[in-house]
Order: sequence, then structure tokens, then C-alpha cells
Amino acid sequence: MARGRNLTDSKNPRITVSSESVGLLAELAKRGIYGRTIAEVAGRFVDRALQEFVERPKLTLRSSRTRSGKE
Repeated sequence: MARGRNLTDSKNPRITVSSESVGLLAELAKRGIYGRTIAEVAGRFVDRALQEFVERPKLTLRSSRTRSGKE
């Protein structure tokens, strides 16, 4: 089945990952999981990680100086 047109803007940044990561991405692409190419799979993982980063509540820690008045 032909894939539909991508309706979102996309960019092609260059990234560097370990050879182990490339192997995992290649295996997922070979199986058709998350995409058909290493780039598609990597892009989906990056998008997912960024979405989780934005959605996950952040914990704000007060510094020891704030609590005790000293450093």
C-alpha cells in the first residue's frame, strides 16, 4: 500500500549516534516498526522523546541556600 503524503513540515538535521543505536534502528526498520528506513525510525523516536519531555511534569528543586539561608 502506498504511503500517504506527510502533512507536517519536516527538516533533515544531521545527528550522530552510536553504531549500536544504528544497528537497533536498522533492525526496527527492517521489521517495519516505526518506519521503513533508519531515518524514519530515528525521527519517530526523537519526536516521541521530545513529546514526553514537554508533557512530563518537571520537578523544581530549591537550592540548599534557599532553604537554610546559607550556601
